[in-house]
Amino acid sequence: MKRTSRQEPYLQVLTSKWVTFPLLLIFGFAAGFICAGYGWTKSGLQFLPSEIVIKPPPSNTIACFPDMGFVGALNFQKELAAQMHNKQLRHYSDSVMQSSIRACLAKGDDAFSLHLLHVSPGQFRLVSTATGGLTPYSNLTLVTESGCYYLYPIPKRRSNDYDSLIQIRWKEQAKL
Repeated sequence: MKRTSRQEPYLQVLTSKWVTFPLLLIFGFAAGFICAGYGWTKSGLQFLPSEIVIKPPPSNTIACFPDMGFVGALNFQKELAAQMHNKQLRHYSDSVMQSSIRACLAKGDDAFSLHLLHVSPGQFRLVSTATGGLTPYSNLTLVTESGCYYLYPIPKRRSNDYDSLIQIRWKEQAKL
C-alpha cells in the first residue's frame, strides 16, 4: 500500500503566490512603521511641543520678508507708541490697544494677523502671526510692553536652552 501525502486546503491557500506576496508586503510595511516609530521615540523628537520657549531676537535684528509675524509685531509697536504719544497716555487700555490693532491691520497687506491676549494698565500681551507662506505656524511673535519675543516649539525633549518646567515638577515629585 502506497502512502500519498496531500496538502491540507488551508496550506494550499497560504502558499499561493496571490496570498503570500501581499501578506509579506503588509508585514514588511508594518515592521517598517514599528522600526520608524521606535527610532522616533528614541531620538527624542516630539510631534507636538509640550512647552514653548520664549526668547527675544538678537540685538539689531532686521525683519526679513518670510517672517511676517515679526514684521507685524514691529508695526504694532510703532503704531501703539504713536497712539500713546498722541493721546498722552501712560497706561494701556483696551480701547487704545484695539485702535492700534485696527490701524496696524488697515496699513498692512493682510500678511500678518494680531491677536490680543491680555491688557492691564501696566502690561499687555499680543501675538502676531503670519497669515500665509510656507510655514504659517512657526512664525509666532509675542509682543509685550518690554519688547518682541519669537515663539518656537522645542524640537527636543530636555533641551539645554532652558530649565524645563516639567523637569522641575518631576524633581519635586521625586523628592516627595
